[in-house]
Amino acid sequence: MNKNVDPRQQAVRDEVKAFAEKEIIPISEELDQMGEPRKFPHELYKKIGAAGFIGYCIPKEYEGQGKSFLEYATLIEELCYYDAAVGLLTAVGELATHPIVYYANEEHKKKYVPDCVNGRKIPAFVLTEPNAGSDAANCTTEAVEMDDHYLINGEKIFIMHGDVAEIAILFCKIKDKPKLSAFIVDTNQPGWKARTLKNKMGMRAATTGGIFLKDVKVPKENLMGDIGKGFRYAMGTLDSARIGVAAQGVGIAQRALDESVARAKERVAFGAPIAKLQAIQWMIADMATRLEAARCLTYKVAKMADDGERYSLEASMAKLYATETANFCVDRAMQIWGGYGYIGEFSIIEKLYRDQRVLEIYEGTSEVQRLVIAGNIIGR
Repeated sequence: MNKNVDPRQQAVRDEVKAFAEKEIIPISEELDQMGEPRKFPHELYKKIGAAGFIGYCIPKEYEGQGKSFLEYATLIEELCYYDAAVGLLTAVGELATHPIVYYANEEHKKKYVPDCVNGRKIPAFVLTEPNAGSDAANCTTEAVEMDDHYLINGEKIFIMHGDVAEIAILFCKIKDKPKLSAFIVDTNQPGWKARTLKNKMGMRAATTGGIFLKDVKVPKENLMGDIGKGFRYAMGTLDSARIGVAAQGVGIAQRALDESVARAKERVAFGAPIAKLQAIQWMIADMATRLEAARCLTYKVAKMADDGERYSLEASMAKLYATETANFCVDRAMQIWGGYGYIGEFSIIEKLYRDQRVLEIYEGTSEVQRLVIAGNIIGR
């Protein structure tokens, strides 16, 4: 089946395949099975940056690749086919750089974006707090305005790359002002205390951090954009990120389907390959149909972004459907593989099962996506 809706996509698939065979497949199991506390894969991240993957759809004037959103979605899909955690490493780099590209001033763009997109520095998108996840506007981290700087105090949690980030796009309230604002923060200072969260279920190669901020000093010129517009910047960034998460779902679902078809043809039971059994055929038919629908939704919203259309509704639809499709496909794959899928020694199914689950949580839970969709369809 031809997956492409644009001839440029095949070049992306070929590029990722070559990179994966050389740089991902040989170390994928090692990264997944690393002991605690897990170490961020710095060398691999630099290679991802050098390959141009982090800045794939970021303008060339800031040392990005200047590719389309459709090509970016294809990139993430293919990376996640080989190892979802590596796809996530790439996507988080883009996610954290996105608000600088779209909402910061020109000086900030030239200063920070090139190092981020080339993997020379690790950025993080720092929004979530212990009591402000889906309700992001409820953040309590606070910046106090001083003479020529701000002092920031608070706590952040579940921050991808937060344990190793050198640049943070931090969202918090400014004292005596009601709405969120955004800051570009240099994390190399005493008040920034980060730790690696332990015992992640999946996506283990892409580490996650918790952060304590005590009198973190940020120059006034590092306020990003306008005071009080941080929530708008965060939501705009997440709309874009949901295209990438949908693509993650498509990549994982495709791998689950391919592994299931191969197993069904190979595994013999009751005197014939289990692919001959109607029960297995129906599982594979349902997986393939849902996957194709998820791919179409994902590519549609990517093309809408390329065409400059509003796509918040469609991004939520794609993210919701593609991630839940991935859940369905890895579950069916587990059923087809049986015990050989459940035990990681024998197949990749166990890893796919663990990696997939977070797709329905980060960048807005499935429940939040349904709220966004209903709000757009019914009206608020």
